[in-house]
Amino acid sequence: MVSVDQESGYMRGDDVMVFRGGNGVWIVIMVALLAGACIIFAGFLLWLNQDDDIPSSSLQDGRGRLPIVIAGSTTVQPVSEILASVYMRSHQNHQIIVEGGGSGAGIRRAGTGEIEIGATSRSVKDEEFLLYPDLRVHQIGGSGIVVIASLDYPGSMITFEDLLLLYNDQDDHISNMGNIRNIRVVVQRKDHSGTEEVFAEWLFPGSKDVDSALYAHDTSASGPVIQMAMDGNAGVLRVVKEHIGAIGFVDFGYAEHDPGVKILRIVDKGSQEAVPRDLSLVRKAILNEFRSGEMRDETLRYVPGLTRPLAYVTEQNPDDEVMAFIDFARSSDARRYFNEIGYFSMNEIDELVM
Repeated sequence: MVSVDQESGYMRGDDVMVFRGGNGVWIVIMVALLAGACIIFAGFLLWLNQDDDIPSSSLQDGRGRLPIVIAGSTTVQPVSEILASVYMRSHQNHQIIVEGGGSGAGIRRAGTGEIEIGATSRSVKDEEFLLYPDLRVHQIGGSGIVVIASLDYPGSMITFEDLLLLYNDQDDHISNMGNIRNIRVVVQRKDHSGTEEVFAEWLFPGSKDVDSALYAHDTSASGPVIQMAMDGNAGVLRVVKEHIGAIGFVDFGYAEHDPGVKILRIVDKGSQEAVPRDLSLVRKAILNEFRSGEMRDETLRYVPGLTRPLAYVTEQNPDDEVMAFIDFARSSDARRYFNEIGYFSMNEIDELVM
């Protein structure tokens, strides 16, 4: 139904309004306009809620301040999470976001300025410095991996070649292999682990894990060898403690004060001597590996391939807020949090060097 308003010249209907002007007739479709407006408004609301598509480093913390984002090594991630939590409790105007991604990703994202802090559990490669010449490295700690065995293990040492047999993907008969002849259980990590990555790289250069060993069927003097994978350092330690003839690897700090396992001295590839020379010197020997050049005590060595630096990297020198957090991570106040994860703090390393 359409009617005409004689005074205004408008033609009115239920869904349309037509009005006449000197230059012609304009038709405005009210329903279409309203529908279009609704669609635009809904789209705007949807856009506002797309936080998942916005990089974490671009989200403000409610005070107009951008958060500090730490990303990279999954080895460094757990200690970064603890440090960030503790730091934010005493600095309530700061927000710190911790992510994983691997050492390479952390170096790349920091080098390109995408994030404030990259985390790495290996040395920065020469080619990475060429790509990101403004990269700055801030070592915050270190880690040493030890081989542990159940208390019934004969002797106090194991060789590189013994470990190759236990963690390769072949079906080996080890019943005549000295100290490992009675091994019954071989334990590795189930989760993605920087600890396992370092251990695997030492045994099998280029490898990131020893998962293939899970499908091997070794035989010892005690019968079939069971291959097991456990979550975390704690899971590996527990299985080795609870099983006769068990062996595994963990970060040193997890086994240092546990009387339920043996830490073994290791004869490295190409060597004839087990290190460290005395089991009471494991801690000092690992810390000694973080010394450089002439500072290193050559009579107190550990396996270089089983130690690694833990570091933060930044693009150029960081601003005061970021540097304050890095200084905290390197301070004596952070020492206990590194030890909780089984690592050495930079404070401990500096003490030895001094």
